[in-house]
Amino acid sequence: MIKPLDVFIAGEVMDLCVPTEEFARDSNWYKWFNDKKITRYLDQGVFPNTPAGQVAFFTQQHQERLILIVANKQGEYMGVVSLSCIDLVKKHCVIALVVDSKVDKRNSPFIALEAIARISEHAFEYLGITRIEAGQHIDLTGWQQRMELVGYKFEGIHRNKFVKGMEVTNEATIACLLEDYHYISKFRGGLWDSAEKMKTRYKNLPQKAFMDLYNEFYRENSDYYEQLFSN
Repeated sequence: MIKPLDVFIAGEVMDLCVPTEEFARDSNWYKWFNDKKITRYLDQGVFPNTPAGQVAFFTQQHQERLILIVANKQGEYMGVVSLSCIDLVKKHCVIALVVDSKVDKRNSPFIALEAIARISEHAFEYLGITRIEAGQHIDLTGWQQRMELVGYKFEGIHRNKFVKGMEVTNEATIACLLEDYHYISKFRGGLWDSAEKMKTRYKNLPQKAFMDLYNEFYRENSDYYEQLFSN
C-alpha cells in the first residue's frame, strides 16, 4: 500500500500533495499518460509509459519544476499539476495540468480549476512570478474559457504548433499576469473563493469564449495577408 502523500496546498474541493519516488513507482501516475483519452491533446501518449519511466521523470524533474499531485477530498489521487520553465530573473513560468476525470466525474471540472488557481496563487505569492503561461490545443476552447474564471486570458494562436502523429494543428496561448491576480483578489481575496461561487460564474460564462471571437475576426480578415503577400 502506498504511503499517503503530504498535503502541500490544502484546497476546498481538492488538495495538492507532494509526490515521492515511491508514489512515482507504485501508483497509477504512469498510467495517466497511457490513457488515449487523457493524452488526446497532449504531446505524451506516443510511446508507452512505465513505472520505471515515471520514476526517471520524477528523479530528473522534481528539482527543476514544481510538481504536485492532485487529490480529491476523499484522498483519491487523480492528476498532476506543475510549474515548469521557472525563470526567477524574468519571473515567468509555464503551467500544465493532467487530470483523470474518471476518478471523480462529478467534481473533476472544479477540482481541475481549483488546482490551477491554487498553484497559480503559490507562484505569485511565494515564487515571485509575474507571468504564468500555457499552450493549449485549439480544440480546448471550453477548458480555456473555464480558466478565464481564475485569471487566464487568451493571448493568441500559434499556427500548426501542435504536431502529434498525423495531426498538425494550431495551439492557443493563455496567460495570467500578476496584475490579473491582484485585480481578481480585490473581489475574491485570491483567485479562488468558493466552489459554489465558481459554479455560478461557470453557468454565467459568455456564450462565446474570447478565443471564439478571435477566430471569427481572423476568418473575416483571412484575405489580409493574401493581399499583402501577392503585391
